[in-house]
Amino acid sequence: MAMRDRSSLRAFVVCLAAGGAVLTAAPAFAADPSGEWLVADHTARIRIERCADGYWGSIAWEQTPGIDKNNPDPNKRGRPLLGAPILLSMKPEDSNKWEGKVYNPKDGGYYHASIKLEGANELRLEGCMLIFCSGETWTRVPDTGHATTGAAAATPSRSVCPR
Repeated sequence: MAMRDRSSLRAFVVCLAAGGAVLTAAPAFAADPSGEWLVADHTARIRIERCADGYWGSIAWEQTPGIDKNNPDPNKRGRPLLGAPILLSMKPEDSNKWEGKVYNPKDGGYYHASIKLEGANELRLEGCMLIFCSGETWTRVPDTGHATTGAAAATPSRSVCPR
């Protein structure tokens, strides 16, 4: 009788361990930050796409059109911000997290940054300068690219991927 109980217990433990491994291997949602994201203050949208060297993001829409007046590269000063790369070469760091650089057009600085999917429709951006870090949460813009005519039709935009 004791031998049968031990065999049952052993089988139960094996099944429990196997079931736990299967449950932990399944991600909660697809880890892909591609798409269009509304920044926290709702003044711009950033379009993120997968490129050969990681994810890149560019300004896809601005509430008020701006000029890149603080860019450290004199050849880029004065260009419109619309289409300008903001997220640069974001590479996988952890589950649902990528690290790379962020360009801040307000001061012309490039900073170490990370993006992390906190859900299917929330993306957390965090950037650091020396020991000072800051962040904000962006919201996914619903995909309206299925419209083919009228005002809702998607406007093809240039890829931000470096060539």
